[in-house]
Amino acid sequence: MFKLYKKYLKKYKKHVILGPLFKLVEAIFELLVPLIIARMINEGLNNTILTEEERIQFILQNGGLLFLFAGIGLCSTLVCQFFASRASQGFGTALRDDLYAHINTLSFKELDQFGASSLLTRMNSDINNLQQSVAMLIRLVVRAPFLVVGATILSFMVSWKAGLIFLGTGILLFMIIFFIMFYTIPKNKKAQEKLDTITSITKENLSGNRVVRAFSRQALEFQRFIDENVSLKNLLAKLGKINALLNPMTFIVTNLAIVGVLYLSGYEFQLGGLNQGDITSLYNYLLQIQLAIMVVANLVVIFTKASASAGRVNEVFQTRSSIIEGKETTPKTTVPFVFQDVSFCYNENAKPAISHASFTISSGMTVGVIGGTGSGKTTLVHLMHRFYDVMDGSLLFYGRSIKEYSREFLDQQIALVMQKAVLFSGTIKDNLLWGNKEASNEAIRSALEASMSFEFVDKLEAKEDTVLYQGGSNLSGGQKQRLSIARALIKNSPILILDDSSSALDYKTELNLRKNIKALNKTTILISQRASSILHADLILVLDQGHIVGQGKHEELLATCPVYQEICDSQDLGGEF
Repeated sequence: MFKLYKKYLKKYKKHVILGPLFKLVEAIFELLVPLIIARMINEGLNNTILTEEERIQFILQNGGLLFLFAGIGLCSTLVCQFFASRASQGFGTALRDDLYAHINTLSFKELDQFGASSLLTRMNSDINNLQQSVAMLIRLVVRAPFLVVGATILSFMVSWKAGLIFLGTGILLFMIIFFIMFYTIPKNKKAQEKLDTITSITKENLSGNRVVRAFSRQALEFQRFIDENVSLKNLLAKLGKINALLNPMTFIVTNLAIVGVLYLSGYEFQLGGLNQGDITSLYNYLLQIQLAIMVVANLVVIFTKASASAGRVNEVFQTRSSIIEGKETTPKTTVPFVFQDVSFCYNENAKPAISHASFTISSGMTVGVIGGTGSGKTTLVHLMHRFYDVMDGSLLFYGRSIKEYSREFLDQQIALVMQKAVLFSGTIKDNLLWGNKEASNEAIRSALEASMSFEFVDKLEAKEDTVLYQGGSNLSGGQKQRLSIARALIKNSPILILDDSSSALDYKTELNLRKNIKALNKTTILISQRASSILHADLILVLDQGHIVGQGKHEELLATCPVYQEICDSQDLGGEF
């Protein structure tokens, strides 16, 4: 936690230093108040030497002094509050920016390990906890202990015996606070993890709401949410009970101390060692300690949460991408891909998603990849774009290991259309310009025509300026797929990879789309579950449970590959091509 403070509060040194100083000014004047009151009682009310007018004047002068102290304290508090707000908001903004930037440097492997829901919770809830702790750090962390220590020291000045009671009270209270902090920190971390789970369930149900309703799963999904929510509630209730012990324990200890001080000071008063004003000041100091400890109790809750959150945020920062970017930007050959005995699995204990794959994709080829669900088609695409690194074997990209190239070069060379069409809030044009922000209107129209999108975009009232809802929910699945392809075409990369990105299109539209893409003369890799989509490919790769069980042209595979024969027969393609 303190590492994060040190790094992200550098710009706010003035705020971090001056804020507590102004709060200390307020605390100093607050500590002087009981002394002034004691003086007013001892010298103003009980002094028999002064005349009535002199006593009234003395009380009014000291009363005015109390008003002055209150005014200075109020101004100091407002200045401190200003500094705390600026520093905490700036801290939270900078930390959130850096965390988001760091998350975007991680490879798919690390993102899979954390999960989107957990990262969302860390970006929002955890950073909010830290942001709140910064505000409390500036406003109260110095003030509360200073009041306790200051009141204890001043109590010694009034009566050393009473001072011992103050000292013992302070030590006992801080021991209670320490043990509660020790117990609650791991519990707070567990609570944040449960919040991850609730975020995940919420995200799943909101994004898959249509599916939930289609299968009438509302009640079951609601119960799943309730179960996790109740589990979080029970944990927070347990934490709340523990934290709730702070205030009553504080009251018990301080009230016992008050009884002890009043008894002792009453005895001292009878002996003539203390005045009435001194007793009042001791009582007021104990009340100040009580209030300060109550503030510390609230700080304990805030800082235990912040400590748990800091650990979760640091866990993300300490995670480094398993993919180390290369520096090469110059191809060695003209051959885009050479797979040499490549194997890959998503984690050490998992079954290989790709096993001993070997093939070559030459420039200008159209390559079809087909296989059943879970056969490894999408994994192959992920390796080609280096979202993951191969575990065994080698993957050559233009004659060099793909690991030698820079990320920028790979992105320039490859245009990828993912299996799931993802569009973002904004206009259609905004989404298309992701492929090339400098694209002209003519380039946009050409990409729309090639992707078979122009026919429906031109019918929209605002055409390319039509505003899309989040995720493009105001478009059909086929329309979203075609716009995703248009976005990739605008990029104008020499390699185009389509990962089952035409599955929602009718056969006629898909046929015209393939003809348009063929006319672009790009190296094209088509991943599909439809054999009709890849019949005329220069090379067809047949995958089965991560293995390439056949490669060649359609007619060759019909004669030699049982898996391909089965796929074609199931789709009534037989020997047609």
